[in-house]
Amino acid sequence: MTKLQLAKRVAAIVVYGHVALFAFGLIVMLVGPYNTADTAQMILMGSPLLAMVGLSAYRFMGNLPDKDTSPPADSAWCLMSTVTTSAFIVALFAVYTLAALNTSISSTVLKFLVGAIETVLGGYLGVNKDLMFPDKAA
Repeated sequence: MTKLQLAKRVAAIVVYGHVALFAFGLIVMLVGPYNTADTAQMILMGSPLLAMVGLSAYRFMGNLPDKDTSPPADSAWCLMSTVTTSAFIVALFAVYTLAALNTSISSTVLKFLVGAIETVLGGYLGVNKDLMFPDKAA
């Protein structure tokens, strides 16, 4: 896999994942047992970093060169960047699912969980953004 192919993979995970997560969050907000304002706040807390990386990836994909001349990417880096990016989105889906199903967890705890995920795993997405989605496509 080349570095450009890896960037395309991560871009797809982030962009499609963010859109799906946001749509799922809106559904949770409408059908979940929590106060709509609390649920909306939780959903919006999970969006900023995904939106930042997703918009960078989207812009990067729009400026791709006609031919992939990028060097090969290390297989460990391919696995690591794919897993951490996917884990971030899956973790947010899990917390949003809790908001849809579990009324024994307070909305404050759910917001804390979203904030923790955004903080801890968000750094990894920041590195992916800097390395994979520079202002100009390679």
